[in-house]
Amino acid sequence: MVTLTIDTGSGSELTHEVAKDTVSIGASSSNDVVLRAPGVAPVHLVIRRTGGDTLTFLGQQRQIVLLNGERRSRGVLMIGDRIRVGTATVTIVEGSRDDADGGVVQTGAEAVEETVSGADPQTKGEAKPRSEVVLYNEPERLAEGRRRLLDVFLAGVREDLLVSLQGFFDGVFPGRRSLLAWLDQKGRLQPIASRWSGALPQLPPRSFSELDRGSRIAVVRGGAREILIYPVPVGGEGRVYLLVETDSSDFEDDRVLLAELAGMLAVQWENVSKGSALFGQWESEARQKLDARLPGSSQAVDVLREQLLSAARSSSPVLLYGRSGSGRAYLASLIASLCPTGAPWIRVVQVGGGDETTLRVELFGSGNTMGVRGLAERAGGGVVVVREVQRMSAEMQRQLVSVIEEDGVSGYGSKVRWILTCEEEWVGSMAEDGPDASLFNKLQNHLIRVPPIEERREDLPLIVVRMLEWVGAEQGKQIQGIALETLDSILGHPFDGQIAELLGELRRLVSATPEGEMVRGSLQRSTSVAGSSPEDTDKTVDTAVVLGQDDLKVVIPAVERLLIDRVLRRSLGNQSKAARELNLSRGALIAKIKEYGIQDYRALRRNRQ
Repeated sequence: MVTLTIDTGSGSELTHEVAKDTVSIGASSSNDVVLRAPGVAPVHLVIRRTGGDTLTFLGQQRQIVLLNGERRSRGVLMIGDRIRVGTATVTIVEGSRDDADGGVVQTGAEAVEETVSGADPQTKGEAKPRSEVVLYNEPERLAEGRRRLLDVFLAGVREDLLVSLQGFFDGVFPGRRSLLAWLDQKGRLQPIASRWSGALPQLPPRSFSELDRGSRIAVVRGGAREILIYPVPVGGEGRVYLLVETDSSDFEDDRVLLAELAGMLAVQWENVSKGSALFGQWESEARQKLDARLPGSSQAVDVLREQLLSAARSSSPVLLYGRSGSGRAYLASLIASLCPTGAPWIRVVQVGGGDETTLRVELFGSGNTMGVRGLAERAGGGVVVVREVQRMSAEMQRQLVSVIEEDGVSGYGSKVRWILTCEEEWVGSMAEDGPDASLFNKLQNHLIRVPPIEERREDLPLIVVRMLEWVGAEQGKQIQGIALETLDSILGHPFDGQIAELLGELRRLVSATPEGEMVRGSLQRSTSVAGSSPEDTDKTVDTAVVLGQDDLKVVIPAVERLLIDRVLRRSLGNQSKAARELNLSRGALIAKIKEYGIQDYRALRRNRQ
């Protein structure tokens, strides 16, 4: 007879005799074995008897099950196997029935008789089912390591998680080097939480690829101690590994502890990865650079910054799409400059349409080993930006996909970072001239939409100030600032040409400004957003002129209209939200919208969606 012994992780132990053909384990009271412990799902796994005492198990969908330290979804169970379910451990032991009353509980070398019965105690004279319960003492080092691991994670993900992990390394692997690291796009390990001195082991790219397939671990031999490498299944594009020095006497314990640590990290990784300390100093510096080079506080810009940061961490290709002049090429260079491996080699290629012979040779070479080498071979870990990819033929798009998919050791693929830009309409096109399906699927991980100016008009004052600094440095001029009427003229301009038009206007204004003076001048006046009707433009009020008057009957309505228009535009036409910000009832706001003839900004919300 086979028996399950369960260590709940909280000091209590349970036993269950496998008498049925199917035994379910989980936190729900409907299970055969009710196990309420951290990390246990309502129904976590099912154990089945397939013949005699042969047992198999099947983990439920998306539930983590560790069999003898290895993450498995199903398998055959043998006597002595241990299954990790959340923080509990289920051990398969061989039990036996005894005709004598009571059962036997064994702990180590000692045996203690104890009654184990499932019968009603009030039932007299009936046979009581008995079982032999065997309790094993877990190796002290393994038990202590588990306790330390629970101390790190039971309190949840904290700001000092990486510090706690380093303390875990010190306590569980004293005197040995240990490390949590991520793999950069050059195939080099970069520390996250480290107790490592000296050079880090470097595996060939093919070895890391093999390590990520199935339930595999790696052992690096050649030094005084072996190095055990265990992958952390974080999903997506992340490649994270645990490394520790080990030897033959501690190998099994180290493997079990690293497997459990990898499982806990995998469960918490989404929350852990949001911490700015995850990638160390690089991430902190990257966020500072994004704030400086992509100014603004609107929701659109906040989302854009997070997408750019995620793309910079990854080695997958990126597609930046948006309106012409929205700054797609600038953002491509910004992603390249944020590369965690340092300043990369960058080459920008402009797709012109028509004959693609020259473009094909530039990107992929002549195809002759003695001929011209393309950028895909020469990049050497750098970035290739392909602009206006919508002009590529479908054949060229498919050839680009095949190059991206090439194995890293061939000189292509992982050795090149591809960033593509295109028009916004092309991404959503289902026509024949739209993106090739294979290319679109390859770019799914990082599709980044560049928001137009009308979705981030609240950012314009800060954008203008930062751009004036850059343009002043570009022209070698010291600028004292910008006149209020000039700024007001800029804020009211529709900028159909997007950021490119704004930059061109600022360059024109700065070039006409004497050294050390304030920027003055004006743009063609229009406070309407792009897409507004001529009637809306006729109702525009020049704010500078209005504020220069003393008539309250003129000033107050003009200021009210300006504030309501600004808040409605910022809230994308959400009248309830705008009313709360303006400290008005929704009915009063609607009345003022009709009175002042303010346009409906809900179209901006539909465009964003």
